[in-house]
Amino acid sequence: MHRLFHRHRSQGSESAGDKSSQTTSPEPIAADRKRSAGSDFTFDRPSPPASNQTPLLPPDHGANSSLRSLSPSRTTSLGLHLVHQPSATSCLDIVFIHGLGGDSRRTWSRDHNPELFWPGLWLPLETELERARIFTFGYNANPRPGEAKSIASITDFAKELLFELRFGKAYEGEKFGIGETPLIFVTHSMGGLLAKKACLLGQNDEHYKALVRSISAIIFLSTPHRGSNLAEILNRILAASFQSARNFITDLNRSSVALEEINEQFRHIAPRLSIWSFYETLPTPIGPKKMMVLEKDSAILGYSKEISRPLYADHHGVCKYSGPEDANYVSVRNALGTLAVEIARKVGVSADQAMDEFQTLQELFSSFSEHDDDLNKYNRLWIEGTCEWILHENGMSDWISTPEGSHLVWFSAAPASGKSVLSAYVVTALQQRSLGPQYFFFNFGDQHKRSVANLLRSIACQIAKQNRAFRRGLLDLSRQGLRVDKADASVIWHKVYENLLFKMEHRQPLFWVFDALDECDSPKLLLDLIRTCSRSSVPLRIFMASRQTESIQMGVAKAARSFRLTKLERHSLDHNAQDIQCLVEQEVGHMRGSEQIKNLVIRKILARAEGNFLWTRLVLEEIVYCQTASSIQETLDEFPSDMQKLYDRMEHAILRLPRESSRLLAKALLRWTMGSRRPMSLRELSQALEPDFPGILDLRRTISDVCGQFIRVDASDYVAMIHQTAREYLVQPRETELFIDVQANHEALCIKTVSALLDSRITSDMVDNDGPSQSYLLYAATSWMYHLKASKSGSDKLFDVLVRFFDGGAFPLWVHLLSRTGNLDVLMKTSKSLASFVALVRKEDVSKNPLLRRLSDLQLLDQWAVDLIRIVAKFSISLLKYPRAIYGLVSPLSPETSALHQQQYCKNDSDFCVVGDLDSVWTDRLARISLPEGFEAYKLACAGQYVAVLGANGRIVVWDFQTFMEVHVVEHCEPVTSIVLNAQGDKLATYGLKTTKLWAIPSGGILYSVSNVEARAITLSFINNDTRILAGFDDRAVRFFDIGQTGNEWRYVHPTLFKEPLTAEAAANSPTCVAFSRDGSYAGVAYRGFPLSIWSLETGKCINRCNRAQGTNFSADQYTAGWYVAWRFVWNPVTDHVIGFYADGFVFKWHPLTGEHQEAQAYANDVTASSDGKLFLSSTSTGVVKVWDFSNFSVIYQLSSDDLLIGLAFSPDCLRFYDLRCGMVDSVNAWEPNSLLRFSDTEEAVSDFASETAISMSVGQASEARLEHHEAISALAACPNGKCVCVGTDDGFVQLRSTSGPDTVEVGKFNNFMEVIHLAWSQDSQYMVAADLSGDMMLNQFEIADYGHLSETTQIMPLINPKLDLEEQVIHEILFSPDSGLLLIVASQSGHIWSLQDAELRASENLADGNLRKWVSHPTHHDLLLGIGSADVRIFGWQDLLECREPVSYLHIDSVRRDNVLNTNFNGDVDLATKLLKSTTIIAPGPTSEKVRAMVTQDLKYVLIRLSSNDSFTGFGRFFILPLSELEPIRASVNQTDTFLVRSAIIPDDVRSRVRIALAIVPGDRFVFLDWDLWVSSYKMVDSARQSASPGTSSKPPKNHGNDGDEIVLRHYFVPDDWAMGGSLDLCCMTADGTLIYPRDDKVSMIKANLNRPTFRRGSSAF
Repeated sequence: MHRLFHRHRSQGSESAGDKSSQTTSPEPIAADRKRSAGSDFTFDRPSPPASNQTPLLPPDHGANSSLRSLSPSRTTSLGLHLVHQPSATSCLDIVFIHGLGGDSRRTWSRDHNPELFWPGLWLPLETELERARIFTFGYNANPRPGEAKSIASITDFAKELLFELRFGKAYEGEKFGIGETPLIFVTHSMGGLLAKKACLLGQNDEHYKALVRSISAIIFLSTPHRGSNLAEILNRILAASFQSARNFITDLNRSSVALEEINEQFRHIAPRLSIWSFYETLPTPIGPKKMMVLEKDSAILGYSKEISRPLYADHHGVCKYSGPEDANYVSVRNALGTLAVEIARKVGVSADQAMDEFQTLQELFSSFSEHDDDLNKYNRLWIEGTCEWILHENGMSDWISTPEGSHLVWFSAAPASGKSVLSAYVVTALQQRSLGPQYFFFNFGDQHKRSVANLLRSIACQIAKQNRAFRRGLLDLSRQGLRVDKADASVIWHKVYENLLFKMEHRQPLFWVFDALDECDSPKLLLDLIRTCSRSSVPLRIFMASRQTESIQMGVAKAARSFRLTKLERHSLDHNAQDIQCLVEQEVGHMRGSEQIKNLVIRKILARAEGNFLWTRLVLEEIVYCQTASSIQETLDEFPSDMQKLYDRMEHAILRLPRESSRLLAKALLRWTMGSRRPMSLRELSQALEPDFPGILDLRRTISDVCGQFIRVDASDYVAMIHQTAREYLVQPRETELFIDVQANHEALCIKTVSALLDSRITSDMVDNDGPSQSYLLYAATSWMYHLKASKSGSDKLFDVLVRFFDGGAFPLWVHLLSRTGNLDVLMKTSKSLASFVALVRKEDVSKNPLLRRLSDLQLLDQWAVDLIRIVAKFSISLLKYPRAIYGLVSPLSPETSALHQQQYCKNDSDFCVVGDLDSVWTDRLARISLPEGFEAYKLACAGQYVAVLGANGRIVVWDFQTFMEVHVVEHCEPVTSIVLNAQGDKLATYGLKTTKLWAIPSGGILYSVSNVEARAITLSFINNDTRILAGFDDRAVRFFDIGQTGNEWRYVHPTLFKEPLTAEAAANSPTCVAFSRDGSYAGVAYRGFPLSIWSLETGKCINRCNRAQGTNFSADQYTAGWYVAWRFVWNPVTDHVIGFYADGFVFKWHPLTGEHQEAQAYANDVTASSDGKLFLSSTSTGVVKVWDFSNFSVIYQLSSDDLLIGLAFSPDCLRFYDLRCGMVDSVNAWEPNSLLRFSDTEEAVSDFASETAISMSVGQASEARLEHHEAISALAACPNGKCVCVGTDDGFVQLRSTSGPDTVEVGKFNNFMEVIHLAWSQDSQYMVAADLSGDMMLNQFEIADYGHLSETTQIMPLINPKLDLEEQVIHEILFSPDSGLLLIVASQSGHIWSLQDAELRASENLADGNLRKWVSHPTHHDLLLGIGSADVRIFGWQDLLECREPVSYLHIDSVRRDNVLNTNFNGDVDLATKLLKSTTIIAPGPTSEKVRAMVTQDLKYVLIRLSSNDSFTGFGRFFILPLSELEPIRASVNQTDTFLVRSAIIPDDVRSRVRIALAIVPGDRFVFLDWDLWVSSYKMVDSARQSASPGTSSKPPKNHGNDGDEIVLRHYFVPDDWAMGGSLDLCCMTADGTLIYPRDDKVSMIKANLNRPTFRRGSSAF
């Protein structure tokens, strides 16, 4: 709520802040900070410098760094001090160590001037070092006479250094974490000896090993490695002063034992360090003389890799510099910069490549990261001298300074009494005390600023920016699948606050300020959440300001049970009288007139203000325009004291405007300002008004002139109502022209925003324009669905404009704009609004003549409500990267019955079309993920980024849940009974027969292993921050082991756990189910014949049993027969309910602590809950899966099939689920139904008044789907004539599919019903052969007519099938000869030639590596065969399968030095090639398991070879372009020991890295492939090939091409993500004319596209 003061903050505000700081006793706060120094939870804010200290950085230090998390402002310089903390995530630590008699700051400051402290002032500005944390270390090495005697030695100082580095903490207790990133020491004099000794001491100490390993480099500045003669002189001086010699000085003597020991040991670890040594060249003044303190031989170690350099300075000056241009500073700076770059390269981190936590945070909270605007707005309205009283109110001092406990302050006052400015003042006061408050200003006029969820997001974002530990935890939650921008308030509260923030160890309070709670959508929800803060280990200080409403009063009263509560109820008329007086006196002071007139005005205003700032400001504004004393008096007399009457007066002023156009403009301004989804800018509002009020000259002035003070324009040019009370006044029903009907207003705004998008002048080029002229267009695109839902109208006007919108060309422009601006989630909101609108229309039609409605149009809108969701699910990735893909690419890929396909696709006018087996409707199955051959799955686990599937043989397949790419296969090497992923998904625990193993994911490395007990684990769980594994066993026990402890074993949690008398039936059986609560506090156990019991793991006692209440549906004998038994159950991870099912066909939820119990009739045999606690799944033995809304306990989706389900899991983002089925144990199904997508959309409430009830998440009647089981396509071959495709299936069937329509011809089937693995066509399209897994073959001759349907004109003539004795060898490849007379059959170890004409075996030869080669006919010598391997090509004759010449080896040349080889013409000279290769880096031939794919260019001059080590052709591979001229049969004799070397070009790395599936080489010598985003792309390879074939050229791309490959790789179209299921990627292929043949399960789709069409380029969003 806007509680406004009038004047901008004056320049004296800083002094006012200082006053308030003094009057609220900051000493207790400082004491509190001192007490919390041991905390792990701190805020990255600057420590307040002491009055006698110089700030660490000057005010103009720069924007690239921050002083967050600085070290304590100690009076001593000893210990570790953080002097620079980068604003981005640090990737390097630098520690400065002073020398003898030095200081942690003065040593590094010339003339001890703090303005020349170069580690803190200049280094952070260096580009290479901007992400480095910089520390100084101080120790007491003062040799001056008069100092206390010290027995410390270099060893002691080194131990002190190690301790500070390992356990050092920042100002408020957060650990520095030194050792997590590379570490560099910069040392002066004796400081270098400390650094070396620290390395030696720490390398074998368990506490410091990791720290020492992080040390990457040491820079020595005049370090006496071999001692100094001055050490003896210094000790003599001390003796002369009657003081003992210092041990650390004695250590510096030349050839001292300490130095010799350090040097001897340090040489063993020095090779792994980068060592730079700088030495002095000038004598140093010592007393009356000057002398060299350190000679060069002592300052240099003499190691081979050491870098040394002189500095033009004496011993003191080598570490002190006059400025950034000082030559000595430049030398040291360059050394540090070089080291930083080298270290970054080694660890894979660089400033432009490393993942920046703050950037990720910004993306995560893109809509909520800018929280300062409201604070600044209200601070500008603050008047010096006001608001200070709030800090002296009863309870506020304790609220600020008391260190322990949580405390809630509720400030309530009348409307317009200045509460928002007061809240801003409290925030600013806390900031001045460095208490780092978080704050949120509710504003009902802004949709984003009135929801509880957005408050929680904003507070979390602010904490994350200040606190590193919380920030990292929050980013971990995001990586686990938590969508903070989508989750509702309860999920955010549970996941982010209860499970993360409130569990962090700390003592310092968090300060939260919430303003205008009465403008929140649901104050009750917020107060209910706050009430649960009693479980927080974080002390919370919450300040809330609001009007006093009954619901807030009740909520605060309940919260008082968990908090210390202070109520500041200020409803008297004079509680803010002093503040109003300050405002009035300041404003009146600027008036013209005598002091007598001014005093009169002040007295009269103060007498009538009654604590209302809004009234005061409005009357002051009117007085400003008065020209005479009498007019001032008249204004004061006429101005109403009551706000209602004042608003009446303002309304009459508008209605009395002389021009009707002005009155209409005022109404329009009020309607837009009242109804907009968020405050609109002047530019947006001007463009919105343009159709009705063209040419407004100055909208700001117009608003002031015509709107009668109802509307204000803020300093950021945003337009808003003057106050919430003004909004309430205008919507009150009354007989006046300015009355605004909320719903009718939203209807009108919906029509206007949709009409703006229907403007025929809008083009795709305009949509791509980011100019200011398009600002209102974006508002319209993202807001019309908001107005539609808020209108609650089914009017004909709305109906007509929506039909026009979806029926024409505006739709793709709209999606283009949303895609380009990253707002595709708007489609989800539109779907819900559109569905609600259609339902409302149909409801109204019941009482009307249905013919009055265009039923077809209504059906169209209903279809669009579905299509919008599927667009997001199916095409969002491609659209966000390439927004223009909506034009012509999306609609052909949509189901034929969808509105998107029917309305937006015109086949005759398109260069892109899809034929064959198209989906008729949208399918809910997103993907079917094939598992490795022979893998039988029976358990699922899903967390973080990964899904793990357990197989019967102890193998676990892990894949990425978003991309469906296999990540790793874990081999436990014994049967496994249970698996579990931790919440982050980076650890996998597997329980086998003999051992339990912990694996790192995705690497698959073993982290830990422990021997098992003689019992089977039923369930596993990670607890205690993943440091402990908890398991429930079939011997009625719960055991655990702690990860990482030596000599660990499974131990009992509690000896009495689960030990209770059972019924005879239950005692005779193991538990049917064991499950643990989210934090491992409770365990539930179920038996046959015994109630579900809940046990406390801490006490080992049963706390409750699920004694099912008897109802009308049950008889007494059913209970005695055991019908109350709960067979299986899970815990809700958010609410701690237990969800399960009874054997008599009922699903239930039950809370063990509250006793809440609810049932619904539904049979089930398995159940699982979503990670956000909002949904759960149940499945039946008949193959039915139901998705349940947990809150309403109702089914929202049902999936039916005929297969028994054996596994269920939700994805981490809860938008899809996975299942395992008995009939398909070799694959996993991923489902993404509309119901889940709609349910996940937490659209903000659209009511225009705060509601105390949560928005219903109901998605209407449960939707249903059915899974029909079909045998998937296992082999595919396109007919060369392009008329059909031959497919083979998993069950042995062979079919022809037409490429021009859904026409199918059955060719035959294998009697053993085994999988078809190979299909091949002859080049003349007359013959086709198929082979199955057993080695059987099917040979047919075809006559395919050029006309008519395939099924009507195709003749099939079976031929004699080849009969071979393969001796259990598997057929690897089948190939027809060019004349179709011979057939090559390559098996595992042999090759065979079959004659079709003679129907007999022509030749057989042993081919030891034949199954590792790709076999093709020689393109120009039709009597030859090419066997292309991973290192060479072998040439055979078709007739006898005998080798014609020696193998031809193509060079695998490193791209860095390939030119030396490629530019040399070998002419078959092996000796010359061998000599050359000795000086050339050669890539060794790949492993023998490499897969080979080969393609021939259209001009028959080159062959493209791809090598891939992956089981499929979907991994990163190597590509070579080989001239066919080198494969001529020129040798008459063959010597198998010879190898003939030829040159080959290599596809550029930037192209190679994009290839996922190699498809074809089409006319124009374009290499076509499917990239990793599933885009069909092409690369013109002939230039590279010709360059490599010509002497003096290289295989590099032409110079005019960019390094990123954007110019040489063209993108044409994409295939949907859900097409990449099963083995479809391996089987897809492309015909010579560029048609993509793509199998999908049992379907085949053909994409015909013009590959010469304009292409898409990333970033440009354009063709």
